[in-house]
Amino acid sequence: RRCGKFRLSFHSNRHMMSTKILASATNSDDADITDDPAAVTGVTLKMAFDSSPVWGVADLSETKSERFTSPESLDMVHRLRRESSAVLVGRATVERDDCTLTVRRVELGDGKVQPVRVILDPSLSLIGGDYAIMKDGLPTIIYHLQTENLDETLKGTSDAVTFVGLSPSDLDNRSSICPLEVVKDLETRGLRHIMLEGGPATALAFLEARGVDRAILVRAPIEFEIPMPAHIDEDTMKRAGLKMIGSSVIGGDNVEYWTRDGLFWPNSDLPMWP
Repeated sequence: RRCGKFRLSFHSNRHMMSTKILASATNSDDADITDDPAAVTGVTLKMAFDSSPVWGVADLSETKSERFTSPESLDMVHRLRRESSAVLVGRATVERDDCTLTVRRVELGDGKVQPVRVILDPSLSLIGGDYAIMKDGLPTIIYHLQTENLDETLKGTSDAVTFVGLSPSDLDNRSSICPLEVVKDLETRGLRHIMLEGGPATALAFLEARGVDRAILVRAPIEFEIPMPAHIDEDTMKRAGLKMIGSSVIGGDNVEYWTRDGLFWPNSDLPMWP
C-alpha cells in the first residue's frame, strides 16, 4: 500500500433481506468469511449511490441534501458505527450535512461508547463554523496540514477536539493528506476499526491508496435527476485490491459486500454484519 499523487480537495430491522454469496468466494478454501466480529480491524468503507450508470451520490437538482436509502439501510449504517472505534469523513461532509456521526438509530449497548469522530480538514476550514460535531463534547480528531498560527487558529475550540498535524503526502500538493498515515496514527491511539463514511473524494483517496479493507456499497432503486458522479465504480474497487463476495437486498436497496483478498468477512451470513 502507498499514497499516490491524489488530492483531498473538498471544492432496526434486518428483515426483507435476500442474500447472494458469489460462488468464487464460497467454493474456495479461503472464502474471506468468519463469525468473529470482535476480530474486525482495518478500514470499512460504506457508500450509498443511486442506480444511475455514474453511481450518483447526490442530486444536483436539489438545493438540500436528502437521505435516499431505505430505513433498513440507515439502521445498518448505525450498526456499523456501533461496531467501529472511529468514523471518518472529509471536511465537505461536515459542511454539507452538519453530521454528528453518532449511533442513534440502534441501541448503543451496555458498556459501549460512541465511536471517535475523525475529520480530514487540511486547511482547518471548519474552525469558526457552527457545526454540531465541533461543540457536542464528544471525542473528535481533526487531521490537518497547517503549521502557522495554530495557537491563534485553535483558540476557543472544544477540549473534546484533538488536532493532529501531518506533513503533506505530496510536496507539490499542499492539500494532500495521506490516508495511510491517518490510519497508522489512529492505530497508535487504539482505534483499530475505522468506518469510512465519505464523502466521495475522501473515499476515492482511500481506495486509490489501497487503504480500504472491506466495503459495503448501497445502491438505492432511484435515479437522481442530475446525479453527482462519485467517480467510483467496479473498476475502482478492483484496482483498490477488493473483490465482491456477495450481495443482498435490504429494504429494497441492493447492497454489495467487498473485501480484500485474504481478509475475512465478519459473519458467514453477509447481511448479519454489521
